[in-house]
Amino acid sequence: MNSLFRVNGKPFFSIGGQTNNSTSYSRDKVRHAMATANRIGLNTIAAPVYWELLEPQEGQFDFSQLEMLLEEAREHGLKLVVLWFGTWKNGNSHYVPQWLKRDTRRFLWARAADGVPVCSLSPHCEATLEADKKAFGALCGRIARINSDSTILGIQVENEPGLIGTPRDYGPEAQKLFCEKVPREVAEHMGRQGTWEEVFGYDAGEFFTAWAIARYIDRVAAVGKAAVDLPMYTNVWLGEMHNRVAGIDYPSGGAVTKTLSVFRLGAPTLDTISPDIYLQDQKTWDTLNAAYQDGIHPYYVPELLPGPLAATRAIQAVVENGLSGVHYFMIDVFSLPDGTLTPRFREAAEAMGILRDMRVLIERYQGTDKLYAVTQYEGMSEQYIDFGDYIGSVRFASKNGDLMAKNTDQTMDNCHFALPDDPRRGKGIICYEGNGRFYLAGSNYRLMLFPKDHVVCSTSPAHSGDFLNQRTQPFLSVCEGRFDASGNYQVSGRRNGDEADYGFWVTPDVGVVRVEMNSDFYRGCR
Repeated sequence: MNSLFRVNGKPFFSIGGQTNNSTSYSRDKVRHAMATANRIGLNTIAAPVYWELLEPQEGQFDFSQLEMLLEEAREHGLKLVVLWFGTWKNGNSHYVPQWLKRDTRRFLWARAADGVPVCSLSPHCEATLEADKKAFGALCGRIARINSDSTILGIQVENEPGLIGTPRDYGPEAQKLFCEKVPREVAEHMGRQGTWEEVFGYDAGEFFTAWAIARYIDRVAAVGKAAVDLPMYTNVWLGEMHNRVAGIDYPSGGAVTKTLSVFRLGAPTLDTISPDIYLQDQKTWDTLNAAYQDGIHPYYVPELLPGPLAATRAIQAVVENGLSGVHYFMIDVFSLPDGTLTPRFREAAEAMGILRDMRVLIERYQGTDKLYAVTQYEGMSEQYIDFGDYIGSVRFASKNGDLMAKNTDQTMDNCHFALPDDPRRGKGIICYEGNGRFYLAGSNYRLMLFPKDHVVCSTSPAHSGDFLNQRTQPFLSVCEGRFDASGNYQVSGRRNGDEADYGFWVTPDVGVVRVEMNSDFYRGCR
């Protein structure tokens, strides 16, 4: 598993939530967010540390906010990812200290083509860079001293950096740099020499800004790495937005898919670059998976839209694209003040529960052929899976508009009832270890297995049709349970008879279903 985070030297699959932007101002709000994470069963919380609170007066550092976050994470038994809201946050510079905001001669703000300043500090200002390096170095030095139990997993350097309101800084200092030839590294990477416009044409301003921000962040991260040995990354406001005009539809200069290779070239100190995914369509996800999971850098989504379809895409990426961690944004709003989950987010919370329940197997088998994503999309009532020695037919509770859907049995047990009009999508993960052993987790689906040992068995009336096959499944056992802290499967209940005759079903509350088939049963067919 190519994981960004590690615990006790082993890969750690981070299933978490990120707090709202301003939650860290209040201990009470932080407590609510972390209690919500506990209630859902997450193992990580991500929360910002603000430059304006860390350094209220230049050169005077106050670490009380950081220490409060660490105390609460320890109290709630959560790992913590620290988000550095330094020079940039969502393409603006709103979290920098007031003393820096007021000194516009020393700390330069980017200017649009008409000369009007935008609310983002220029990435070409050395004074701002040095101030950020000093503050971030102090933050990381403090983390090194107080993180003796490794509660803090990693650090995000800046937040969705870039310029909003302009594709590049048109100030005099930046303009001079823009008219020069691209740096040697960029020329070699692109296979072309010349000015930024000669090399990049229409996108010159965006690539010019991306290189400047990458070099800026790399120097900030290098100071942090010198102080503390933790993974560091930066996140990305996606470029696949609306009309895709840099500086208008998204911050110009971030590591979007278009500029990603150049950004990585400029920021080698970062352990990875991570997309914040608030889009849900499959085509966009395919593009993002291909770009950010390059086989070298860990693939991690620090902000995910907390919706059922986005969660389904993430589950699929965990299995098929090596996604090694995912965090929902605005975890605060998942529950009411009394602790009950809000109806709007219940399905998203259930989806995180699937990853939680299967975490042991994800860490053990990610990147192998043993994990299968269960994903129901529009017009889809079943999913075919070839397990090698079994054909798997995943039947979803809802026909979901599939006009060719089979009429499958809805029987479960006396505490669970399959509702054919349930609007929730079927989703989950199946792990097949081989030799007839399956692990299933998820919601709104059941697995039917058909023998593939020999064509005689596959075409026998006893095992090729739904009714007879599901009544004559040669299983050794069907159990409900969960994995303990040591990675061992603990049985909490067993199924047989009617509860196992109509396909092996899953619901979020039963945890992980283990099915052990009698792999010797069909030997007589050979």
